Amino acid sequence: MYAAVTILSIKLLFGSCEAPKNAPEPWYPATNTNGDSVLSVYESRIPCPDCERLKFALVIYGNTQTGSPSTYTMARVYVGKDNDRLTNSGKIVVKHGTSLDSMHSVYYLSTGAPKEYQLFWEVTKDILFILDDSLIPRVGDAGQGYALNRTR
Repeated sequence: MYAAVTILSIKLLFGSCEAPKNAPEPWYPATNTNGDSVLSVYESRIPCPDCERLKFALVIYGNTQTGSPSTYTMARVYVGKDNDRLTNSGKIVVKHGTSLDSMHSVYYLSTGAPKEYQLFWEVTKDILFILDDSLIPRVGDAGQGYALNRTR
């Protein structure tokens, strides 16, 4: 009797550690139209002038031969405004240097991105800052900023 209870307890304990069987699929495709796979995914909540907050995500795809960034897919959800996910995709051009650092990479979303979301400073592999037209990090407020954190 005790052995059956122990075995059942162990199954319940370890069974609850399994991944959910109905986990949602990511909102972005695993590969771009060229077959390039995802290099990284960055997300954050950034300031929004006419909504509660802006959920922002940027997926960067890498060239299968070189491993360098090739394209992107961006998503924005204007929380409290319409709550629909707006997505766009396009090409990335990697440049070097910001107004604060001449060595780091800057991702320029050369096609398809809204003007205010075209320039990203790769501070580390895990953090991107959204830049303004002068290549200066955009300034947030007390609750939200323009740093994106790597989630994948």
